[in-house]
Amino acid sequence: MDLLLATAKPWTYWIAPLLVLVSVLGLLSVVLQYVFKVVAAKYPKT
Repeated sequence: MDLLLATAKPWTYWIAPLLVLVSVLGLLSVVLQYVFKVVAAKYPKT
């Protein structure tokens, strides 16, 4: 059991920052799409 946990930790160490990065980029894209589709349509350029 200890050997299994020892081999699993490095895998979670490199995948966690990748998942955080993907989540942040996904959230940022949703916010930017909202701004461009909704807010920009509400206040058109003159």
